[in-house]
Amino acid sequence: MNNAFKELLYQEQMLANKFAELQKEMTDPQLQKVYQGMEMASRTRQSMLSEKMRGYGIV
Repeated sequence: MNNAFKELLYQEQMLANKFAELQKEMTDPQLQKVYQGMEMASRTRQSMLSEKMRGYGIV
């Protein structure tokens, strides 16, 4: 279970970073907002997952 949580956390980090990269590449302000929202959602999931992992004592 530890490895599964760590893998999920890693995937969320990678996803957030990818959305941040895509946001910088976009020239259309609307698409930038979309990618910014997706990055923020991913960062929120990452934070929630980190809290849950701390609750289970997973470092």
